[in-house]
Parts: sequence; C-alpha cells; structure tokens
Amino acid sequence: MIKAPIPPDDLLRLQDLYELGILDTPEEDELTEIVQLASRICGTPISLISLVDHTRQWFKAKVGVDAKETPRDISFCGHAIVMDKPFFEVADALKDTRFFDNPLVISSPNIRFYAGVQLVSKKGFKIGMLCVNDIKPNKLTEEQVFALKVLGNHVAKLLDLRITRKQSDEKSKFIESQNAVLRKMISIIAHDVRGPVASLKNIIELSDSKDIDESTRQTLSGMAVVQIDSTLNLLNNLVDWASIQTGITIKQIELSKVKEVVDGELALLMQTATQKGNTLVNLVTEKLELKIDPNMLKFIIRNLITNSNKFTSDGKILVYADTDDQYNRIIINDTGIGMSQNAIENLLNQTKIFTTTGTNNEKGSGLGFRLIKEFMENIGGKIDINSLIGKGTSIYLYFPIH
Repeated sequence: MIKAPIPPDDLLRLQDLYELGILDTPEEDELTEIVQLASRICGTPISLISLVDHTRQWFKAKVGVDAKETPRDISFCGHAIVMDKPFFEVADALKDTRFFDNPLVISSPNIRFYAGVQLVSKKGFKIGMLCVNDIKPNKLTEEQVFALKVLGNHVAKLLDLRITRKQSDEKSKFIESQNAVLRKMISIIAHDVRGPVASLKNIIELSDSKDIDESTRQTLSGMAVVQIDSTLNLLNNLVDWASIQTGITIKQIELSKVKEVVDGELALLMQTATQKGNTLVNLVTEKLELKIDPNMLKFIIRNLITNSNKFTSDGKILVYADTDDQYNRIIINDTGIGMSQNAIENLLNQTKIFTTTGTNNEKGSGLGFRLIKEFMENIGGKIDINSLIGKGTSIYLYFPIH
C-alpha cells in the first residue's frame, strides 16, 4: 500500500480548512441531499463529502457507510487532493498498485471503485473531495463525470458561504458590541457627568457673586476642586472602560512586580488619603509577580484604594497578598464604614452600576469597579467582598496561576 502523500502547502491548506469551522459539526440536510443525488446519478451505493484533516478524512455528509472518519494515510481522498486534475478515478482498486492491499479494499467497506472531484476553496486549496464508491469495478460515463463536477462545485460554494456567513455574523456582533458601549457611555454621561458639571457651574457662578464674603468664596473654591477631581476621575474611568471595550487599548502582557506597582499607586494617592486622616500600608512581598497588563494592574489598585479611601476616615488601608494552588490573591482591606450584604450584592451585580457617597460626600459612578470585575472574569479570575457595617471592608482579587 502506498500512503496518501502530503502536499507541500498542507499547513496552509489545513489552515484554510479550519477557518471554515466545519469539522466535527452535525450533518446538514442540504449536503446530505447532494451525496444522495451523487449516489443516484453514478449508480453507486456509497457517496461522501470528505474533508481531509491532518491525520484523518472526516465525512461531512455520507451515504452507504456508518463511519464518520478514517485515517488519512489509507484514504483514497488523500491521494486525490494532490492530483493536478480535479477529477480522480480508480476503476478497480485491486489492480492499482497504490490500493490493492489497502485496508479499505481488503476489508470493510471493501472498496473496488472510487471516483471523486476536488473541493477547492476560494483561496484555491483542495480541502477535500465529493466522491462515490462501489464494491465492484466501475467507470463513470462522461455525463456522470460532468454531473459529479457540477455537484462538487456546488458543495465548494456552500462551504465557502460558511466563511461569508461567519464573517457577517462576527461583524454584526462587533457592531452590536460597539453600539452597546456607546449606549452605556451616553447613559453614564447623561446620568453621572451632567450632574457634577451642572453643580460645578453653580459653584463658579456663586463664587463670582458680589454678595458673598471671602470665607464663603474659599469654601466654594474647595468644593469646586473636589467636584473637578470627582468628575475627572469618572471621565478617566469612562475612557479606560470604553477603550478596553472597543479594543482601542492594546493590552501589553508582561511580568509585573506587584509590590512596585502598589508602591507607585500609594504614592500617588498619599496626599488624598492624608487629607482624610488615613494611613496607606503596602504589605505585599517583593517576590510576588503577575503576568498581566501593568496598566490594568495599576488601574485596579488605584481604583480600589480610591474606593477604600472614599469610605474611610481616620483609619487604615492595607494591601497584602497570598497564594494557593490556584490563585495569586491581592487583598485590599480598610477600616472604613463597611457595607451591608445587600450593598455587596448590588456592587457585584454586573448588569447595573452601583454607587454611594463617601464619608466626605465624595461621589462616584461605580464604573471603575465594573471594569475591574469584567477584567477579572475575562482572565479567568474573580473578585469577592467581605464587609461589616462600622468595621470595614476587604476586597479579594483572585488572579489565576497559569
């Protein structure tokens, strides 16, 4: 037996085949009807749409056989796809040196006759065959060969349509996802940005009034700074979220030293924490490293510490970490006002954004936490919360160990 040869461009051919997404999919009536018609036209008991995979030929449609696949190296179709001509015929396999001792010939299904036409993709790769088999010697007439070629061309076009349909579906999903992001952005801008900007406008107008004293003016100035910081933080979170959702931000995955990242973010937030009488402490060990987008890790740490500071006054905010067999875990613990179980459930509910005011009436949108939760789930991790009213809150970030 001569094994089915491997064409020089087989890797590219296989890539083209895999892009169809058709291997190991259920039978389809349209294709089954084609092999039934081919069997009738050619007067053979067996007809197949055979797709030649790396080590097997797999039957997308079949008549007259029970097997779903056979090894590639003993397949007739494996020989047929390397031929220069689109039509391949073996009148009597027992008289052909390539097949006389082939397992498919000397045992079930006892093939003696084979004829097939190549299935050629849009890119020009021969991904398989539409073939007919018989248990006795045979030879197709010119009319039968013509009909088989017509059916083969129809099969190839149907298979190519799968790519077009798949691309269309992916484009529709992409457009819908972009529209969803746009709708969410408009909703957040309308709900969470419009209000603070209007308040800021009122503060500025009051500050310009000649009817207020200098002390009141200074108070309004301080209120304006807080309002600007709050709105800017919201806009930064909104831009980060939209950039990741729309694919604008390109993720740079690298090994990040967690302690260094935490130190950097605590330094940026130290002044804000000090103004509220809070102490920031980094207890993460030097050896902990995460393979992650460092900008995303900074965003996570910054947002969660900002939240802890928002709900803590004259207290302490700790960042520490531990590891088990499945996860590297980063914990952010504060001694703030805590939250109820109902508030925790609302916060973890990704379908809606949940926010409350802080101990100094700081406002937020809840968008930062939502983005963090989405990111953790996308990398196979998770986020959890433990909290007691009047005692404080702990946020647990679970990063999977790969």
